[in-house]
Amino acid sequence: MKKVFECLMEKQEIKQTLEFIHQDENQTLKEQIQLTEIPAPPFKEQERAVQFQEMLVQYGLEHVHIDEEGNVFGIRKGAGNGPKLVISAHLDTVFPQGTDTTVSEKEGKYFAPGIGDDTRGLAEVLSLVRALTQSNVDTVGDIIIGGTVGEEGAGDLRGIKAYFDKNNADGYISIDGPNMDVITYLGTGSYRYTITYTGPGGHSFADFGNPSATHALGRAIAEISNIETTSDPKTTFSVGPITGGSSVNAISETASMQVDLRSNSKIELDR
Repeated sequence: MKKVFECLMEKQEIKQTLEFIHQDENQTLKEQIQLTEIPAPPFKEQERAVQFQEMLVQYGLEHVHIDEEGNVFGIRKGAGNGPKLVISAHLDTVFPQGTDTTVSEKEGKYFAPGIGDDTRGLAEVLSLVRALTQSNVDTVGDIIIGGTVGEEGAGDLRGIKAYFDKNNADGYISIDGPNMDVITYLGTGSYRYTITYTGPGGHSFADFGNPSATHALGRAIAEISNIETTSDPKTTFSVGPITGGSSVNAISETASMQVDLRSNSKIELDR
């Protein structure tokens, strides 16, 4: 792989591609601002998806479409009989509907909710398409260029999961995150559960002694907090939103918690 990389880096068209990306920064920033100011809260990415679709069409990709899940994909065709590579960034941001996404500038820095994660990634994907076209880089395999939905929070990667449920690829690159010096080359697995306790309920005084769902939930959370996990492979857990009870003077009939488990090892995740 190192030899292949070194060989590619000697090619003039590759050098031109990398140089173009630097020269293209003003256009990349312009599109980053444009996309940032189109709100894309969780599960409401459609308006931004339509704009991203128009941009992919503008830059000459083929078969540009919005799929059933809301993802946007287009194809940069290769010569044929080569590996297929998918490159994407995610359309959604963590900020709820109604958030003001107007971009402001101060001392050369640009500020707005979601301008980094992952609107910068979307703009970089578009710059990559322009760079490949400008430098006349020809590939054997197809490159699938996309913007995906549902990466954040409760979206649980629904966009890219839906894509790979119906499609395959030989490689996948996701452009995401604020650190330009890091490449993540292994996947972190996750399990998420909603756990609900139920009980008979009753009046807090008259029926005192009946088991309470919230008491059971609290004990479970306390036990979870005592679990020890490995640091290598990194394995984590978190109890997120908790709900329960109906009144201050009622024994809780139901109580629920959302639990997030993650690990770089499937063995540890299952354990």
